[in-house]
Amino acid sequence: MRDSTRNLSRRSMLKFGAAGLAGLTLGGLPNLSRAADADEYGGLPLGLQSYTLRDRPFKNAMEAMKNDLGLHWVEVYSGHVGWTTPQPKIDEAVAIMKANDVTVVSIGAVPVSAKEAETRKIFDFAKKLGMKNISISPSPDAFDLLDKLVDEYNITASIHDHGPGDRWGKIATIEEGIKDHNKKIGLCNDTGHFIRAGEDPLDACKRLKNRMYAMHLKDFKKDEKGKWQDVVLGEGSLDVDAIIKFLLDMKFDGALSIEYEGGDPVKSVQKSLVRIKEAVKKAKA
Repeated sequence: MRDSTRNLSRRSMLKFGAAGLAGLTLGGLPNLSRAADADEYGGLPLGLQSYTLRDRPFKNAMEAMKNDLGLHWVEVYSGHVGWTTPQPKIDEAVAIMKANDVTVVSIGAVPVSAKEAETRKIFDFAKKLGMKNISISPSPDAFDLLDKLVDEYNITASIHDHGPGDRWGKIATIEEGIKDHNKKIGLCNDTGHFIRAGEDPLDACKRLKNRMYAMHLKDFKKDEKGKWQDVVLGEGSLDVDAIIKFLLDMKFDGALSIEYEGGDPVKSVQKSLVRIKEAVKKAKA
């Protein structure tokens, strides 16, 4: 069984109150910062995809999450830490996250196949670190194995869309792929890549609401040459207000990660956080 304290939503933490949080956080002390964040983000468990900070070592990325962004949840990418990382470095990464009050909730997006030994290593890694989700790019023959593993490990597997030309770039393709399989297999809604693929990420929310276990909050727009450019949330095609309202209304409690692929990631994410707070206020008005 996974450590249940790792999987408490910020909404749940807020309900406990400061006194009830004692013993659930690092050092056994009330984590008031997480409770404050829960209020700012309407209870959404907002975190970061660590690929956003791929320009720096994992330690510096986690320090930036704490000191510059004030975020406490992370979906790691395997370039920082993953199932092929040597054990001493995994232990070091766990210590770094603990020191910076960051909880890992997911890894992604990772390829999975029907080769059980290889795919099981990913699930073993996720379970060891207490993750609730794995964001995946599965081969078409992997689903029977995933049906078994998501139950065995009690970890959701969320198909990540990756834009035009990707096997899983269209909402309908993901719907068709998962419809006859374990309910713990669902969607990682990468809002930016759906935009690039000519899909509506809000429509993906609606159509796969009951099986959307992760989201990469990302925005894109085309530059003057017609090339897609990663931008701060709200500066591109994403309807930030509608997406945030939907997440609040459904009380989303999955792996919710801002992801930014452009330059100057810290300042860009800071601007995105301001935009999300504005959307939360509008949704509550």
